[in-house]
Amino acid sequence: MKLKRAWKGIAAALGVGVLVSAMGACGAGGADGSKTTLTFLSWNNEQVMRPYIDQFEQQNPGIKVDFSYSPPTPEYIQTLQTRLVGNQAPDVFIITSENKADLIKNGYVRDLTNEPFMRNISQANKDFVSHEGKVYGMSVSSWASGIVYNKDLLAKAGAKEVPETWDGFLQLCKKLKAAGVTPFLETIADGPSRIPDAFMGSQFDRDKVDVTSLIDRRPQKPGSDQREAAAAWMKLYDQGLVTRDTVGISGDDMKTQFINGQVAMICTGPWDLPSIGQAGLKYGMAPMPLMEKGMVNYAQGSPSPAYAIYSHLKGDKLKAARKFLTFMDSHWALQRSADNGDAITVQGFKAKVKPEYEQVYRANVQPGHYFLLMNFYAKPDVLTTVRQSETQQLVQGSINLDQWAKAIDDKMASVK
Repeated sequence: MKLKRAWKGIAAALGVGVLVSAMGACGAGGADGSKTTLTFLSWNNEQVMRPYIDQFEQQNPGIKVDFSYSPPTPEYIQTLQTRLVGNQAPDVFIITSENKADLIKNGYVRDLTNEPFMRNISQANKDFVSHEGKVYGMSVSSWASGIVYNKDLLAKAGAKEVPETWDGFLQLCKKLKAAGVTPFLETIADGPSRIPDAFMGSQFDRDKVDVTSLIDRRPQKPGSDQREAAAAWMKLYDQGLVTRDTVGISGDDMKTQFINGQVAMICTGPWDLPSIGQAGLKYGMAPMPLMEKGMVNYAQGSPSPAYAIYSHLKGDKLKAARKFLTFMDSHWALQRSADNGDAITVQGFKAKVKPEYEQVYRANVQPGHYFLLMNFYAKPDVLTTVRQSETQQLVQGSINLDQWAKAIDDKMASVK
């Protein structure tokens, strides 16, 4: 099956905000007149990117990087769009869920399919920024969510780990509830549940769906497509195993309750593990349970945003851009990213992750077994908004599954 934090945030250089030009703004002037100037618009700030830029320029003394920054996500996309339409396009920039369709459709990004630096990129990372068999970005890391559990609380129900199947998970929740333990908590305030995306990945794998083609389907029907997965997930609420108050519980609230020993299991990603570990809990992290026995295990997850090259580059500029992406795929750069906490997915690179994350990393991140709905449908901003509002109504019991799916599909059909 072809697959794929995203991750958020209008700063801009051309009168729409605050665009920070941090390195070599004068480019090829003065003493650097013989150098090729490479413009790079990043959504990681100078503190993060300076070591990469310094190392790259040291290895490539004939190239000067003109670095600028705008924060993710809406601010970055607005800044990039302004520069593209204003004929001030950066040579290298970020392509991700929210802007890839427009960048590809309007011909702003170069086809990287056959570039040497793409050889070891994971197929799931390629699929994330692919269209009609061509790859338009280089993504080198990914994340996947899972079930974080309190070992001492699970022991009260006679369990040592999270079951592999959804039916087993529901049974464990019932046992925990009977033992006086709050079984599970998730956040619906910050976004839709992570569980249906995981189930949908397994479903598409089972049905052999090419997810890179979903964006071209008309009409777009993400609600109908996810109805089966959502129905399985809603058993948690229909059977009274999780509070419907999740519509008002944030991710931080959820994590705090887990750290305080108030709930046995939560659904989250690797970003919460450091603070949970510092609390001194005996905890583990398991892959998402399978929607049905026999399916391939998927998590909700996504590749990291990818590096793209402006399509109109030629000559020395194009050579410099290719060298920059080659560098960002080098062992030095990958190790630096891994040290920063990224889960590297490049083939041949041996990544180290937190021991608690190891099982999810091996089961989902490395093989590319993860799925994020917004990555593969048109108008992800619209989809995210309508899915959030309709999911809150679904959890509250204001609408049923058929109404939920129809409302999402109708909204997507109304958007040009």
